[in-house]
Amino acid sequence: RQATEFGPSCMQNPGALSATGELSEDCLTVNVYSPQNPDYGSLPVMVFIHGGAFVAGGSNQYDGWRLAEEYGAVVVTLNYRLGALGFLSHPELDLEMGVPQSGNLALKDQQLALKWVQQNIAAFGGDPARVTLFGESAGSMSACVHMVAPGSQNLASAFILESAVCVGGLPLNSKAQSDAVGEALMQSFCAEAADPLACLREVPAAELVAWGADAGIFGAGWAPTVVPESDILPAPPVALIEAGQYNQGPVIVGTNRNEWGLFQLIGAADSVADTAGLYQYIDGTYPPALATPLKALYAPPSDALANAKLVELITDQVFRCPAREFARRVQAMGSDVWLYSFDHLPAFHAMELPYVFGNPSATLAPVLNEAVRAAVQGYWTQFAYSGDPNQPPLPLWPKYDAQSDMSISLQETPVVEQGLAAGTCDFWSALSAGQ
Repeated sequence: RQATEFGPSCMQNPGALSATGELSEDCLTVNVYSPQNPDYGSLPVMVFIHGGAFVAGGSNQYDGWRLAEEYGAVVVTLNYRLGALGFLSHPELDLEMGVPQSGNLALKDQQLALKWVQQNIAAFGGDPARVTLFGESAGSMSACVHMVAPGSQNLASAFILESAVCVGGLPLNSKAQSDAVGEALMQSFCAEAADPLACLREVPAAELVAWGADAGIFGAGWAPTVVPESDILPAPPVALIEAGQYNQGPVIVGTNRNEWGLFQLIGAADSVADTAGLYQYIDGTYPPALATPLKALYAPPSDALANAKLVELITDQVFRCPAREFARRVQAMGSDVWLYSFDHLPAFHAMELPYVFGNPSATLAPVLNEAVRAAVQGYWTQFAYSGDPNQPPLPLWPKYDAQSDMSISLQETPVVEQGLAAGTCDFWSALSAGQ
């Protein structure tokens, strides 16, 4: 059939991060961008998993033409089920499936797309032995999960993790947590049903994805689930990495300087007006034993900088410091790692994406800074080609290790830096080590 238009995006609620256009339950499509007349099976492959807090987004928001046409990569984007349809976990579902795999259906969708790439990408010019799996936000967390998932071990050879890892930061669920969310949903729709699964299948998909939406973008509790004996997350990622049971291919990992600013911008998170407001926020959010050192660590020099300090605090806690911790863990196990901070202002969450794909975005970057674009696309595609982002004329990006603590600041002229957020990240690392 003609494959010149995107298929529908997966069912989701309207919102700031949501895909536009048609929505359907029949949404599991992949899109392939390849250069004109490629040689069979010769080119590096870049498979992208979109973000959206596991409840929103779609592959049609990302256009791989420039990576393909100008840099000679074969680019694949994919859809996966979202919200309740992608993450519903329930003992009844486990019984029906015969294995306790419910809770990670979205990740199975992604895994299936990666298997499709292995079987078919050579026909589009792609080399199945050179697949870089990359993603942003929830998509980056997904890519990180496939790095440790036993069932995904031969499906990618390198990874680029943009603004989320699977070690600290954004939470994973235990099976009990996910089952509790699933049971709450079941009670909402089918409390009296003799056959709850049959009843749930009669509920319109739009109502299922709307369930829990009033709890906010992170509130419903949809997330990858640790399921013992499964081929996705049989144990927490930290344990799998420490045991050496993960894909040890090369990794680029990093975050944006002001990640949390995006969530304030779209109204999904609070801002503060002054230092008193910041301290009130900290006191209301963290236990007293944590609030006191946090107020010292993130004390703003003036009221005008109070909100910037709040953005820094949550960016550190949820994004930047977990990325550094992840880099340290996999590097200690022998993986080659490159750490970055995307610092082209305002450098909110997702603002590197127009530079990664090389396409202006009405909301994130209406006009691209050409030097930043050339640097980001140059590093990303060279990494896809060779497993190392370095090539002249771009500045040398040193590998990461905890001793030298070197990273690159991605801006008009990329700058190598030492000790990215070292003071605050040492605090968060010590905290997570003590838990």
